[in-house]
Amino acid sequence: MTNDWQKSATVAHGRDATALIHLWLTIKGGRNMIEKGSFNRFGYLAAVSLVLLVVLGACGSESGQPDRRSAANQDTASTSSTTEADSTTSSDAQVEEDLETIESAVAAFYSGDSGRAAELFELTDRTDDEIRAESAYQGAIGGRLTLTCNGSGGGMFSCRVPYHNTITDAIAYVDQGDTIGVTVENGVVTQFAFPEHSWIVLQMGSFLALSDRFDGYEECGFGPFSESCAVIQLENLDAWVDWRKTPPDPASVVEVTLESWYGGGCEVAVFLSVSVHFDDDTDCESGASGPSPAATIEYEHLLGAEVTVEKCERLETGANDLSCEVHYANAMNRAVDKPPAVMTREFTVPDSAFVTALGGESTWYHDNYPEDSELSASFKRFAEEGDLKKEEVRELRAAYDEAGCATARTHQCANLILDNINDWAAWHLKNA
Repeated sequence: MTNDWQKSATVAHGRDATALIHLWLTIKGGRNMIEKGSFNRFGYLAAVSLVLLVVLGACGSESGQPDRRSAANQDTASTSSTTEADSTTSSDAQVEEDLETIESAVAAFYSGDSGRAAELFELTDRTDDEIRAESAYQGAIGGRLTLTCNGSGGGMFSCRVPYHNTITDAIAYVDQGDTIGVTVENGVVTQFAFPEHSWIVLQMGSFLALSDRFDGYEECGFGPFSESCAVIQLENLDAWVDWRKTPPDPASVVEVTLESWYGGGCEVAVFLSVSVHFDDDTDCESGASGPSPAATIEYEHLLGAEVTVEKCERLETGANDLSCEVHYANAMNRAVDKPPAVMTREFTVPDSAFVTALGGESTWYHDNYPEDSELSASFKRFAEEGDLKKEEVRELRAAYDEAGCATARTHQCANLILDNINDWAAWHLKNA
C-alpha cells in the first residue's frame, strides 16, 4: 500500500487529475482498513500528510505557475513599454535637434554669417559660394525670416517662412509667408527654398531702367543675389518708394524695353523682357552665336535697327494690356530707301515692371517678332538666286545656311547682310 501512495504522489505531483482521483480512493481504502484494524494508524496519517502536500503542491503548480508567467509577461511588457518610450524619446530628441539645425542655419544666413551659413546649408541649387554671397546680401539688406515648422520625422519638416527686409519695411509690406518643405540630413539642411519678393526686385529694376540708373543691377533680377545688389537697392530706396506712388504709364515701359532691345542696350532689354522665360540665354557678355535674346539684340544693333513705339491704347482685357504701333527700320531699309515697317503688337506690362506678350504667359519676342519681314525675305531669295557669279552665290548660300539665318538672328547673319548689302540692294530694286 505504501508503494501505491508513493506512486500516486508522484503522479499527483505531475498534475494528473486522474491520478489524484485514484489517490483519493486509495486514502478512503486505507481509512476503511484502519476502521477494520488492519492498517497502521500512524502510517495512514503520514500518507494523508503526504497526499495533502502533493495536492497543495499540485494546486500551487497550477495556480502559482501562471503568476510566475504573468510576472514574466509583465516584465516583458514593461521592457517593451520602456523600449517604445525610449524610442519615442529618442525620436522627439532627434526632431528637436534637427529643428535647432534649421533655426541655426536660417539665423546664420539672414544675419550675414556667411561662413556658418555655408556650413549648415548643403543644397543642390546653391553652391557654397552662392550661399555665402547671398548671406552677405541678406545681412546688408536686413533680411529676416520667421520660422514656424512642423516635423514629421526622418528629418522632414513643413515650414511657413514669412520674409521681410528693409525694402518691405519701407513700403509697409507684410508677408504672410509661403509653406515650404525642409529636409535635414546628418546635421545639415539639404532642402530649403529661400523666399524672395520677385515683384519688388523687378519693380526696382524697372525704376532703375526708366530712370537711367540701371548700371550694376544686371545680375540682380533673380536670386541668388550678391551684396552689391543690396547696395544699389538701398542707395535708390527712397527714390523708388516715391516713384511707386505714381506708377509709370505701361506704354513707357514698352517703349524703353523695345528701344533698348533694338538699340543694343542688352542689359536693360533682357531684364525687362525675359522674366517669364528663364531658359533663354541672357548673358550679354557671352557673344552667343545661337538663337537667344543676347544674340538677337546684337544682330539688331549691328544692323543699326531703329524702333519707335506709338499710339499705345489700353485693351479691355486689363489695365496693363496694350495695343501699340511699332515702327521698325534698319540698314536694309536705308539701303533701298524704304520707309520703316509699321506693325501692331499687343503687350502686357505686369506690375509696371516688365514686358510680356499679351496675357503675361510668354515673352513678347518669341512669336510675332517686330521686324521688316519683307526685306528679310528678300535677302533670303537673294542668297539663293541673286545676281552674283555662280561661285559667289554658292558661297553666300552656304554661309547663309550655316549661320541658320532663315530662322535665327545672330551677329554672323548681320555681318553676312552687311557684307553683301550693296549687291542685295541693287538686286532688290530690280526684282522687288
